[in-house]
Amino acid sequence: MKGTHYNPESCAHSGCGDFALTGAEHCWEHLTDKAAFVAALLEKGMADARLQGIDLSGMDLRGADLRGARLSGACLRNADLRDADLRRTFLDDANLTGADLSGANLEFVVLGGADLTGAKLVHARLLRANLVGAAGEGADFSEADLYYSRPGNARFANASFRGAKIQRAIFRRADLRGADFTGARGEANFENAKMEGARR
Repeated sequence: MKGTHYNPESCAHSGCGDFALTGAEHCWEHLTDKAAFVAALLEKGMADARLQGIDLSGMDLRGADLRGARLSGACLRNADLRDADLRRTFLDDANLTGADLSGANLEFVVLGGADLTGAKLVHARLLRANLVGAAGEGADFSEADLYYSRPGNARFANASFRGAKIQRAIFRRADLRGADFTGARGEANFENAKMEGARR
């Protein structure tokens, strides 16, 4: 029986303790025909799917509906996620280096521990997003809406927040050295953040 988002099955590979992917009997590591699985996935849609550890590097996912998907530990390096719907998606510990999330809706997304190094999040909606411990050196959050987001302990050195909405964002203990907050709007919590060389 193939598991669902709310009733996941264990991977059928002997001795594997991971959950199977939605629509498959195995986890990503033990999936034999990964290309066919991804092709079918793109056709069916990914909302609410359990896709932990999947590799979608460089994929064109513009405007994709990924609401509620579980992409923990997934690799989305250099993926095109412009205008994608990622509300309430789990992307904790995911690799999003160089990904383009411009205009994407990331409200309530979980990006704790994710790697956003060099990613583009221009005009992205990150309202109430969990960015605790995320890496995002050189990431571009220009004009993004970070209302009540939680980038505490994140590493955003040299990142751009030009013109971003940062009202009630919690940057507590974040590394913001060299970050650019020129024109950023709203009052945020910068308690114990590293701000050397940051521009505001």
